[in-house]
Amino acid sequence: VVLGAGTGGTITGTGRYLKEVSAGRAASDGGVVRIIGADPEGSVYSGGTGRPYFVEGVGEDMWPANYDKSVPDDVIAVSDADSFAMTRRLAREEGLLVGGSSGMAVVAALKAAKELPESAVVVVILPDSGRGYLAKIFNDQWMRSYGFLSDGEEISVGEVIKSKNGELPDLVHIHPNESVRDVINIMNEYGVSHIPVLSQEPPVVMGEVLGAVDERTLTAKLFRGEAKLTDKISEHMGPKLPVIGSLESISAARELLSDVDTVMVTFVGAPIGILTRHDLLAYLSN
Repeated sequence: VVLGAGTGGTITGTGRYLKEVSAGRAASDGGVVRIIGADPEGSVYSGGTGRPYFVEGVGEDMWPANYDKSVPDDVIAVSDADSFAMTRRLAREEGLLVGGSSGMAVVAALKAAKELPESAVVVVILPDSGRGYLAKIFNDQWMRSYGFLSDGEEISVGEVIKSKNGELPDLVHIHPNESVRDVINIMNEYGVSHIPVLSQEPPVVMGEVLGAVDERTLTAKLFRGEAKLTDKISEHMGPKLPVIGSLESISAARELLSDVDTVMVTFVGAPIGILTRHDLLAYLSN
């Protein structure tokens, strides 16, 4: 039986019961039921650190009291990208409108099935409906924005990012405890006017992007006396930058950059770089 684990109650209770009622069953009749946990990459159940992920309703960043580690025979980690791709496949090929944790469970089941004999029976529990994900997993634009879906044959945003000058780090960033003075120095060093604030060093996922700082707003605050050079930048942090997927087209980037100066580029839910109007113009000129 393959199923996801959230707070741990379902996998612990269901797994414990199925093992009890199948105990002593002959191997020829299938033996004791095996319990396989499906888990998002990053969750502690499959050995992660508890860092954020996109799949909802499953996984944990700490060990809940409901969860009994002795019940699952194995726990398989599944990426957000694989979970979402399978979720859309289930709707398209099987007519099953389910959510991301169900797609994750099916991916884990297919991985587990490769190690089983042909006579084995695999049961997958699909716990969520897809109705709550029509604006996310089943929305092409949302999927493109986070780098889960390609735009087609047009030149992609990812190609523009690859062509940028190699003198800059892939993702110029700052941390919330850095001072305003340090942030200004970093902006001057790398010649950037917008910079994301991250909770830790890259590589990171979107949940570890805390916000952003832009040169214009910070300068105005300093001149008005609303900020001091010794302040922590977290006190003057603005919202996160708009996002665009690396698989989206440069036409989509041009449209987005007509309204904003800078966007964050993502691939399968993780930020990989920053794109500005100047970057796009430099690419087109070459």
